[in-house]
Amino acid sequence: MNVEFRKAIIPDEVGPLYKFDHIAFASFPGDPFEAEDWEQYESYWMIVDGKIVGRSAFLHNVDYDEEPRTGCLWIASIGILPEVQGQGLGSKLKEWQIKYATQHGFEIIVTNMRQSNSRILGLNEKFGFKIREFVTGYYDDPDEVAIVMELKIAPEVNAATLREFLVIDGVQVI
Repeated sequence: MNVEFRKAIIPDEVGPLYKFDHIAFASFPGDPFEAEDWEQYESYWMIVDGKIVGRSAFLHNVDYDEEPRTGCLWIASIGILPEVQGQGLGSKLKEWQIKYATQHGFEIIVTNMRQSNSRILGLNEKFGFKIREFVTGYYDDPDEVAIVMELKIAPEVNAATLREFLVIDGVQVI
């Protein structure tokens, strides 16, 4: 299985993102973003063996409520096509999201989901996300509580950066 991630081209791919969202969230008609909403997100397609099967949408340096929060990556949305769910693709997408956050120097990843979405809740827990809070009134159609989860991560440190920090009294330790 060849898995790759490609940044969505905005505004050219707003239509496909909008359509994909409606397929992925068919069970929750109130959850898909409006077409114009996609322009604010940094979005990525998940492509498996040449076929788009998933997507992810981020906002940098904001919390789930879109309040500024330096060092925080908000995973605003994640979707996998219903016909390929249960094949481990969600784990591959989550691994890639964490790698993305680490490589871009984020210290915290925050995400939110419907309380009834046990699959994504379990997936996030598998990767070390912790429940931070429950938010009433976040979701509608149907009305449901949101669970907000966080993962604290250490930014990627390369050897050159590490050497800069390991100098004591002008003497390089490593």
